[in-house]
Amino acid sequence: MYMDKEGTTLATEIFQELKASARRWFIAFLVMVAVEATTVAGFLWYISLPVEETTVSQDMEDINGSNISQKVGNDYGTNSTDGNQETESNTE
Repeated sequence: MYMDKEGTTLATEIFQELKASARRWFIAFLVMVAVEATTVAGFLWYISLPVEETTVSQDMEDINGSNISQKVGNDYGTNSTDGNQETESNTE
């Protein structure tokens, strides 16, 4: 059986290194659990913040009596009518 000068065997030395390694991995695991819990708690806090809701209303005047017309062009943005041609609306 192998023994060094302090009287420990090879198996005892390997077991001590394994124990130290397992402790480091367990601490790393606990740190990652804490990070994940903090992330989830932060997300839950964020989605529970109050939201400022705004309502916009727009009033339109009577457009039936208006003489404004809209001309829409073809696919290339041009239309087949003359420039600023006025149209009359029938409002009676």
